[in-house]
Amino acid sequence: MSVQPDPTVYRVFFSHGGEDTWIVKDYFGPKVRSSGAEVFIDEGEISYGDDFRDIVFSQLKICDELLVLLTPSSLKRPWVFAELGASILRNTHVVVIRYGVSEEELRTLGILSILGTKKLLAPSECDKYVEQLSYRVRDKCHG
Repeated sequence: MSVQPDPTVYRVFFSHGGEDTWIVKDYFGPKVRSSGAEVFIDEGEISYGDDFRDIVFSQLKICDELLVLLTPSSLKRPWVFAELGASILRNTHVVVIRYGVSEEELRTLGILSILGTKKLLAPSECDKYVEQLSYRVRDKCHG
């Protein structure tokens, strides 16, 4: 499956663990969409029988930004790290939301070394992130 990018659309790929789908769909997803970005969340986008891997990699290839929700459950999901690694290799803009895990836990697990100098976003800072994202959307879509 090959998806062609639309140069007038800013795309955010939302990486998360399956147990966290509710908070992504019901809380973070609507906030991120309010920026004007198109948001890919696998829930509802992939049907039974679809090739999950092919769809995920196709979406990662065309996204402008990866938004990763790191929670105790997502830290156990290999797909979250596959998506993060693919995005780092593509030099995609990566933003990480830390929810229910401390920076010390992420340091101990080696996650902070993978992320490099990226600032971690607390859920309470989501509105500020959406404001910054809206500027990136505007810059891409309206020059």
